[in-house]
Amino acid sequence: MWTREDLLASLRDVGLLRNPDVEQALRDVDQAAFLPEGFACLAYADMPMPVHGDLRGPTMPSARCLVAALELLEPAPGLRILVDGARGGYPAALLARIVGADRVTVVEPQADLRDVTADRLARAGFADVRVVEIPPAGTFDRVLVLDPAVPRPRDLVGCLADLGFLLARGRGMEDLAFVKVVRQGDASMRMTFSQAPAPALAGGPRADSMAPVDFSRLFAVEDLLVHAWEGRILGHYDQHFEDVADETFAGGPLDPECFDPARECEKLAARRAFRAAYILQSAGELERAADAYARSLALAPSAEAHTFLGWTWSFLGRYDAAIEACKSAIEVDSTFGNPYNDIGAYLIELGRLDEAIPWLEKALHAPRYCCYFYAYTNLARVYLQQGLAEKARKALRAALKVNPEYEPAAELLRRMEGSRDYFG
Repeated sequence: MWTREDLLASLRDVGLLRNPDVEQALRDVDQAAFLPEGFACLAYADMPMPVHGDLRGPTMPSARCLVAALELLEPAPGLRILVDGARGGYPAALLARIVGADRVTVVEPQADLRDVTADRLARAGFADVRVVEIPPAGTFDRVLVLDPAVPRPRDLVGCLADLGFLLARGRGMEDLAFVKVVRQGDASMRMTFSQAPAPALAGGPRADSMAPVDFSRLFAVEDLLVHAWEGRILGHYDQHFEDVADETFAGGPLDPECFDPARECEKLAARRAFRAAYILQSAGELERAADAYARSLALAPSAEAHTFLGWTWSFLGRYDAAIEACKSAIEVDSTFGNPYNDIGAYLIELGRLDEAIPWLEKALHAPRYCCYFYAYTNLARVYLQQGLAEKARKALRAALKVNPEYEPAAELLRRMEGSRDYFG
C-alpha cells in the first residue's frame, strides 16, 4: 500500500502538487486521524474515503481532487477561510495547517457531522477551527465549497471580503470543472477552470511534454468512485461496476448474503474498495487501482481482490508479481477458479508453456468459477504453440460448449479449421 510519500510522489507525477504550503500540510497532518475507527488502513490512498464508520453519508474527496481544489484556492498564512461541507474535517485541517487554525471556519448543517468533525479536529491539534451550522457574520478571504450539490454557493459570495474568492465545482454545463467567483465591491467575476496548467519542474525546464491535468476526466472518475463508496447507483456505469462486483463475489465471503454480521461493516468497506479499484483499473489508473485493491485486502482479505490485483500487475508487465498475487488468492480460497486460470495465462505470456498446463487444469476443476471457457481457451493456446492441433481443437470445442458465444474461442477454431498448418 502507498505511504504518505508514495501519495505525494504520485500527485507530483501527474502535475497536481506544486504549492509548497499544500505539500507541507499533507506531510504534517495525519490523514488517519480523520478516518472512522477501523479504517486507518485507508489513509493515503488516492480515492474518496468514508466519513462515517457505517459507510453512510458523504465521503472525503480523493487526494487528487482535494489537492487540485486547494491549489486553486491559493491558501496563504493569515487568510480567513470558510469551508462549506465538513467531509470529516481533513480538508479543514490541511487549510488550518497553512493559514492557522483560528482562521478557518467549517459550515456543516448536519449535527452528527459537526460533532464528528469538531472532535477529530480537536484530537488532531486543531481545536481552534470553528465548526458551525450556518455561515457566521463577517467576511472571508476564501470560501471553499466541497459539496457539488450544495444549493447555496451563490449565497456564499456574500461572505467574501473585497477581492476574495469562492471556489466550487461547477454545475450544469460546468459540472466537470472548477468555478472561481471573485468579489469586487458589489460585483463579482466568474472564471471556469477545465484543466490545470502543465507544471514546471523544479530546477529544470517547463515540462512541455506533460499534458495538463484534465479536470473533466478527474471529476468523471471521481464521481464513479464516490458512488462506489457511498453505495449509490445513479447510471449505467455505476450499474456495470456493481454488476462486476456481484458476479465476482457471488458465493464468496464478500457476497452480502454471506456476510458475518460481526464483520459486516468492514466486509462492505472491502467490497466498496474493490469496486473503486476496478473503476480505476478500467480508467487506466493502474497504480491507483493496485493500491485500492491492496486497501480492500487490508480491510478484509479476499481471493477476488488478490486475483484482480494480480490482473492489474499484469497490465503493468509485472507478471511475477501477478503470479504471486494469484497464489495468495489461492491461499485465501482454494475453491476460486480465477487465479488458477490467470497464473496459467501469465505463464503463457512468459513462454513457460509446460508450467501453464497444470494451473489451467486446476481452473477447470475449481468449484467456484464462472468462466471455465477461459481456461479451455488458454489450454488451446498452449497446445497450438506446442504443435498439438487436435488437443487444441478439443479444448476450443469444450470452451464453446460452456459458452457458445465466446468469440475468441470461436475465431481461433475457425482459423484452425481454415488452415491445417495454423499454430498461432
